[in-house]
Amino acid sequence: MPYIDIKLTDPLPSKEAQDKIAKEITEIFVKNLNKIPDRVVINFEEVKAKDFYFAGKSVEDLSKEN
Repeated sequence: MPYIDIKLTDPLPSKEAQDKIAKEITEIFVKNLNKIPDRVVINFEEVKAKDFYFAGKSVEDLSKEN
């Protein structure tokens, strides 16, 4: 049973986008790894941008620079 944990900085994509992404990822696992679709678990998890860092800078601060 593959468990795929997708962590994204806030905000998470819409429900419709998550549905599409989850379906496509499931199809990849079925096609390439012969997994049973009903056994592919996908979890979307939101990480606060202020708590996620690249090279010592939070994503929140980096987004203000752009």
